[in-house]
Amino acid sequence: ITKGKLMNKIKQNYEEILELLFKISYLCLTFATFISVIYMSPVQPILVKLTLLLGVVVILVRLLHWKKYGKMPCLILMILFCMSFLLSIVMNRQYGMTADLKWLIWTGIQFFGLYVCDLNREEEKYEREFTILSHIFIIVTVIAAIASLIMLAKSYGEFLITADKEFIVTGFKWDRLWGVYTDPNYGAVCSVIGIILSGLYLIKKKGAVKLVYAFALIMNYAYMIFSDSRTGILALVLCGGLFLYLWCVSKFQAKKILKSLLVVICVFAVALSVGEVAKTQNITYQKKVAAEQAKKKVVQKKKQPLTARQKNIQDDASNGRLAIWQSAIEIWESSPAYGAGYSTVVPYAKEHVPDTYIVNNSQGDYTSMHDTFFCVLAYQGGIGAILFVLIAFRIFFYVVKNVFTESGERKFDVTAMLCSVGCVAISMMFLMDGIYTNSPSAAVLWLFSGYLVRYSYRKKNEEM
Repeated sequence: ITKGKLMNKIKQNYEEILELLFKISYLCLTFATFISVIYMSPVQPILVKLTLLLGVVVILVRLLHWKKYGKMPCLILMILFCMSFLLSIVMNRQYGMTADLKWLIWTGIQFFGLYVCDLNREEEKYEREFTILSHIFIIVTVIAAIASLIMLAKSYGEFLITADKEFIVTGFKWDRLWGVYTDPNYGAVCSVIGIILSGLYLIKKKGAVKLVYAFALIMNYAYMIFSDSRTGILALVLCGGLFLYLWCVSKFQAKKILKSLLVVICVFAVALSVGEVAKTQNITYQKKVAAEQAKKKVVQKKKQPLTARQKNIQDDASNGRLAIWQSAIEIWESSPAYGAGYSTVVPYAKEHVPDTYIVNNSQGDYTSMHDTFFCVLAYQGGIGAILFVLIAFRIFFYVVKNVFTESGERKFDVTAMLCSVGCVAISMMFLMDGIYTNSPSAAVLWLFSGYLVRYSYRKKNEEM
């Protein structure tokens, strides 16, 4: 081996190790942000600094070797999206710039750190990276699910206040299992992704190790059911159902379509029925425990911040989302080009559209629009919203055909990635997810989208 080739090999290994460390750090940060006990500890701020440092270094290294990354599909649209975000920040500078500049940096890290891949790197190296990251995701979600289910069994539920005066719910409250997650909807989406990834390795592995993945799948399913998240149920039925269907199609071969559909319908009918029975039995158990505790001591009832939410569910199936989405449209109408900014949307709304729902309701001010498209529309206006839609469609149409026509060894890997990204897409319809937040599902969205786009790019080139 020549000296030049040796130096190139060392540089390549350095980049690969740096990128993997950064991606592991980012994934750990997202879980630390959405698992309450870690979020309230000194660990989370340390992970923020570490991930930020690694992310900036990774992007700088990629700029130095831009030829390897410059042809990544969607890259130009992402640069334009960040420029749109910067425009919004500048145009709304009278309300403050610091917080949004921070989120502009994180958006750049998601796009150019997580999503962008080396199009020339060997396939096996990205396969190994996916295996490592997906197993970290499975392990953390299983531990979180088990800890949450223990809270459920002990009828534990508590309200916590962070040092920054943030209100956090833990355990079982209001007939929902929040568990260790700061939000049961995000937790449920993580569990569904954990189910799909566990299902992937349940298919791929042989022998007794299959039991480990089966256990992981069951624990994540149990958390998702008791979280009572409609977003989680929808993601499981649509994305988990698609993954199961595609596996059945490859398994049964002849008469595959009808037989596969029947298997999927039966599996989900049984699973969801068992889940509903378990939830009903759990509510009865929790009421019995509460009644026994009430006999032992006088319970002084306090008005809790989310009590109104339960009543809203009965009166409004959207749980207030329709009113929030209407607010996003009203804010966009007042600033159609560049929006009101992310962190500045509340002071902007109070000045320009004071009667809009997000700043004129009984629950308090809303920053999130509970739908990522409406978030972009309100924060970055029409320019940002158009770019957001173009990015989504560009990635989807670039990868979907290649995933469904794959018949080789990577078939189930790319299918699991696509279904996991689909879970995040469903989450983005009802939550602020994917962008403007460092969530585990956002990590999955940009990591797996990058892997899928790179895979499709290589496959198209090989076919030419």
